[in-house]
Amino acid sequence: MEQKTKSGFSLYVNSNENIQNALFLREKKKKYRMGLIIAFVVVCICTIFAYRYRTYHRMKVVKTITKELTESFQSFAYKKGTICYSEDGISFLDGKGNEKWNKTYSIKNPQASYCGDYIVVASKNGNEIALLDSDGQMKKFSVSYPIVDLEVAKQGVIALILHGDNGNYIELYDAAQKKLVSIKVTSDQNGYPMDIDLSSDGQNLLVSYLVVDGINVKSRVALYNFGQEGEDSGDQMIGGFDFKDTVIPKVSFMGDSKAVAIGDDQMIFFKVGKTISKKQTISFDKDVSSVAVNDDYAAFVFEDQKKTDQEKYEAVLLAGNYHCSIVNFAGHEMFKKDFKKRIVNISPTGKRQKYLITYENSTNLSEIY
Repeated sequence: MEQKTKSGFSLYVNSNENIQNALFLREKKKKYRMGLIIAFVVVCICTIFAYRYRTYHRMKVVKTITKELTESFQSFAYKKGTICYSEDGISFLDGKGNEKWNKTYSIKNPQASYCGDYIVVASKNGNEIALLDSDGQMKKFSVSYPIVDLEVAKQGVIALILHGDNGNYIELYDAAQKKLVSIKVTSDQNGYPMDIDLSSDGQNLLVSYLVVDGINVKSRVALYNFGQEGEDSGDQMIGGFDFKDTVIPKVSFMGDSKAVAIGDDQMIFFKVGKTISKKQTISFDKDVSSVAVNDDYAAFVFEDQKKTDQEKYEAVLLAGNYHCSIVNFAGHEMFKKDFKKRIVNISPTGKRQKYLITYENSTNLSEIY
């Protein structure tokens, strides 16, 4: 850079060589920054792929929870821990396997449901019900007829299907055990109820019926509303659909405005509002063995007749007998293991890589790594 003096001022004039050097340095910095950005993007992509396709090879027992179990023992993931229940009582374990609360009752052949803070346990084909909140506060009551199925909403509203002498009943109770609704349904008019699901706000109830007419069999999906729309209808039913030559053993809400019905050969999505409307139907070319649904996903176990008995199931999560496989939503098998003891039940704990595994004579908190 040349310096010139004129009238007491100093002037600096760039030479052509200096201009070229400055341009070169600027381009070099741009390429350097671009290289850093590309490297960062590559590292992010590699990290995402490494996370999605990570594989665990071993499992260790972190803690033995109990060694005395009854045949009715079951467990499921709840908040950041695990609910364990049987015919003698119910307990909540945190992600480290520590017991936070334990309540006793006597409920034969227990079945359970939960939503939000509330958990309900009831006797299948019995009359006893226990409603608990996240702190383990429990209320117990009984109903007039044997319980076929049950669901609970986030406010503690309980929906029941009861088997009466001359038909079935759909009944709703609030958290104070007050009966809110009682609807009689008969096999001649409605069919035999297969499954129910209650929306989280307690306003809508989805019911799957099996209807037998001579040699013909069909399924009926009905929506009941317990607000103004249901009152206007007279019998609380605000819509429904019939499906010929199929059995629908599973219905479920996916949020309060969407629902799904899962049959032996198809899956039907619905939009739920002031009525119910079909949005999409997906057909299956394999038999569905089991299914799990939440607000975002539906996970299936399909039976593949072309494979051997040990290999004939395809699933997101498969655990049973002496084998466990964990498959993520990318379709990658993250973990698989053959056990020496038969698995009765397995459930997540709310802690990554930790699972509560129940065998015939013990329950362990185990971690995969």
